Amino acid sequence: MALVKLDIPGGIVSDRSEYSTGPRWKTCEKVRFQQGQPEKIGGWVEEGSWSFTGQPSDVCAWQTVDGSSVLAVGTDTKLQLVYNDELLDITPLRTGASSLNAPFATANESATVTVTHAGHGSSSGDYVVFAGATAGGGITVAGEYILTVVNANTYTIQHSSNATSTTSSQGGSSVTVSYLIPTGSFTSSQGLGWGAGTWGSARSGAIKVTDTITGITRANPAVVTAGSHPFSDGDLVQITAVAGMVQVNGVTFTVANKTTNTFELAGINSSAYTTYGSAGTATQQFGWNSAANSDQSDVSLEPSLWSLSLWGEDLIATQRNGGTYTWDASTPTARATAVTNAPTISKLSLVSSPSRHLICFGAEAGTADPLNIRWSDQEVNTTWAAALSNTAGSQRLQQGTKIIAAVQTRDQILIFTDDSLHSMQFIGPPFTFGFRIMGTNCAPVSQHSVVDQNGVVYWMGNNHFYVYDGTVKILPSPVRDHVFNSIDSDLDLLTYSGLNRRFTEIWWVYATVENQPPDKYVIYNWKTTEWYFGSLDRSVWLDEISWLTEPIGISSSGKLYYHETGNNDNVVPLPCSVETGVFEIPNSGEDLFLVDKLIPDASITGSLQVTFFVRKYPSAPEVVKGPFTLTSSTEKTSFRVRGRQLRLKISSSDLSDQWKWGTPRIRYRRSGKR
Repeated sequence: MALVKLDIPGGIVSDRSEYSTGPRWKTCEKVRFQQGQPEKIGGWVEEGSWSFTGQPSDVCAWQTVDGSSVLAVGTDTKLQLVYNDELLDITPLRTGASSLNAPFATANESATVTVTHAGHGSSSGDYVVFAGATAGGGITVAGEYILTVVNANTYTIQHSSNATSTTSSQGGSSVTVSYLIPTGSFTSSQGLGWGAGTWGSARSGAIKVTDTITGITRANPAVVTAGSHPFSDGDLVQITAVAGMVQVNGVTFTVANKTTNTFELAGINSSAYTTYGSAGTATQQFGWNSAANSDQSDVSLEPSLWSLSLWGEDLIATQRNGGTYTWDASTPTARATAVTNAPTISKLSLVSSPSRHLICFGAEAGTADPLNIRWSDQEVNTTWAAALSNTAGSQRLQQGTKIIAAVQTRDQILIFTDDSLHSMQFIGPPFTFGFRIMGTNCAPVSQHSVVDQNGVVYWMGNNHFYVYDGTVKILPSPVRDHVFNSIDSDLDLLTYSGLNRRFTEIWWVYATVENQPPDKYVIYNWKTTEWYFGSLDRSVWLDEISWLTEPIGISSSGKLYYHETGNNDNVVPLPCSVETGVFEIPNSGEDLFLVDKLIPDASITGSLQVTFFVRKYPSAPEVVKGPFTLTSSTEKTSFRVRGRQLRLKISSSDLSDQWKWGTPRIRYRRSGKR
């Protein structure tokens, strides 16, 4: 009997038929390839001290000048960060603090509290913060709550305790209320007619969405003068570019008591604000599920996503189709605030390197413009009006219908629309940036599906993977059908990419189940050009950096995991497997073969199982032999199996198992034709 090596090339080839795959690995779960051989991926450990609220959409980590470690995460409900191991909520406020007089009503033995606030401008699921209230009905309303809208003037919250009596007009005369920016959704949906429109977007058609401000009173409530403005009571408006009364810039207010040329800022006492000087713009805003005019039918409601970048040691955070905010590292417990004079509506943002401009993509210029790019003055992210004395400016792309993604790479920024790829390079005054088209028909599936690796950019498109190394190329992938036949196209904007440089890998996580977060991953090894895939609940991924010594992934429920740590799924076993396609024993021809021995070649901690599947003919039933358990001391495994076609499965499922497969041998001989 002869010994033959089972020398199987590395990487998964899943897109061929079972027989044509031949002696190749066809499918896997929680397995990677190194030097052409499969091995179990590293395990992970859950961060047990804290978790994030909501479905994550971006993550950023850095160290401040004083050496503090910071990890920021944007979700569909919150903007949070971990500062020196302390979890902080830095979600921006939609409005400044308003004063309410006895706004609470309770019901005996119920935790539901009804809040009266005329023109509150909120949507169900939004967050509200109360302070200064006195007890009423046996409970005190204080802190943060999720609200449920009853009507334009009232909503309910759930207290942690039941009231002890039925009351009304409770809380006293010194209640202050603040509303966080509207919550979004982690899914895309179609808006049809009434209620359509993306968060933060302006109404389309003939409805005017902005107006010029000519005055704001210092009074309670504040009154805005804006000639023949289009706003109605209950509308949300964001005020920007006001000189003098800077406290109102970047804040969204609720319109009340409108007249032809004025409106009040509901609940806002501006008596202590700086005197209004000049200028200013009021722009109408929309929360999720807000009503819009019927000419917005067939509008796609995009998910609430964040893009996070750094301005020195400070965080820059842009909510897709919303505002751009900054968190100041010198006051770490303070909430993020709107970047002064920045666009009120953008798709995403980044900070250019090395020129240090804050750039907003899909930025409004009076009205929402998904192809417009605006950037601040160099080193001054509060100056956005272009002038001879600065380098602020704007550029509208001419190809495509919207900007999807942008990434900083070597010496340039690559900007992706739904139809084209553009290069944005710093060239200095008077134009500041130059633009060139670098490719077409290569759109990424999402703003976070693009990743730079040392000047080479990789991304997942709608039907292909791509690479840019000076020119755009389709990246050959033998798992393409496996990925694109399973991805949920309604959730492709949730696709997220990241690096694992320790293993020269690019990870993409993506969603395959309707209305559910990412549940699958696909990996490309840029060094070996091998592909592999599996299942995993991770929404965002970040590679290790100086103080973050392992890659991290954050699940859809906000739990953070340190990857490449140990060999388990936190404290439980991490099952894994890899299987070949069907192949024939060399030189067997029409004859059957008899296999009776496996001589393993593997590095094993714990144990692994090997299973053989054999057929006499392609359509014949498989004969299963195994699984056979192998350990580090296993010299050989004896068995008897007879057939023409063979495939192999390697798996493990015990706590702390770890293995690396090599080139085993099997012993066989010819065994006739029947």
